[in-house]
Amino acid sequence: MATSAPPSVRALSALSLLATFGSLREAADQLGVTRSALSHRIAELENSLGVALVRKVGRKLVLTEDGERLLGSVGDALERIDAAVLPFKRNRGQIRLSTVATFASHWLIPRVAEFQAHHPQIEVVISTTTRAVDLASEDLDCAIRHGRGAWKGLASTLLFEETLMPIAAAPVAGGIGWNTRQGWQGIPLIRARSRFMDWSRWQKAERAFPDKPAKWLTVETRAQALDAALAGAGIALMDMAYIGPHVAEGRLKMLAERPLQLPTGYYFVHSADARNLHLLTLLRDFAIEAARPFRNRRSLGASGDVAIVRVKEM
Repeated sequence: MATSAPPSVRALSALSLLATFGSLREAADQLGVTRSALSHRIAELENSLGVALVRKVGRKLVLTEDGERLLGSVGDALERIDAAVLPFKRNRGQIRLSTVATFASHWLIPRVAEFQAHHPQIEVVISTTTRAVDLASEDLDCAIRHGRGAWKGLASTLLFEETLMPIAAAPVAGGIGWNTRQGWQGIPLIRARSRFMDWSRWQKAERAFPDKPAKWLTVETRAQALDAALAGAGIALMDMAYIGPHVAEGRLKMLAERPLQLPTGYYFVHSADARNLHLLTLLRDFAIEAARPFRNRRSLGASGDVAIVRVKEM
């Protein structure tokens, strides 16, 4: 037995937008079509169903009872269809990258302009999260992850290994000597919940640490810890990769002769069979080159000497 074709998604979307805006013009603008084209889609839907779906009330168009019942039955199906087809509609010259907020704002974003200047045809979309995203199921192409570099099913390339350096605003650091327990007495220590063990790692490596800190200032992220240190709130532990401009301009002072090297690092990761591997390779190679100073001088201290100091395993 022959059956009639179901209503088109385009027609249902037109009806849904008209219900939202109550105006042919606004709904058409949202879809990127003319008012005539949008009106035609709705008229075709009405003809196929044999009922009136919209009516005019004053200057606005509103749904009839049948129109409301139809959209009520459709529910969120249109949104789910849009979400399903979005990865296929996405610009093929676009790279979607996920990383943590501190790395994004204090290392990656300041360097993106240079990458786009070399590759203007590539659009970079950066999202931030503290969780390890699933590149196989989410609308993402690559990530910069913090860890030891072993993630099943992913190709990973080390950008640079992580370091810890105590820093403070210049006025706070004025009377503090390097690696002196007495000099740190009475100054609050800033710690981030996302990096709660950093101070324990520093102390375990037998570095300067007051026996009884005057008090702690606890914030949520490393980015907030850096902001707090810049504001003169105390001493924070920070990766060398994040503090270069602040130290060079005199806003921050380093409080140790050399940083503490950690066994973890930041890695560029992607699926081996990524759809736009040629674009990802360009971004990965750029990130590797940008990270070279931090990788080659990963233990460069304030004195300019290189000494590799690795943290003891916890």
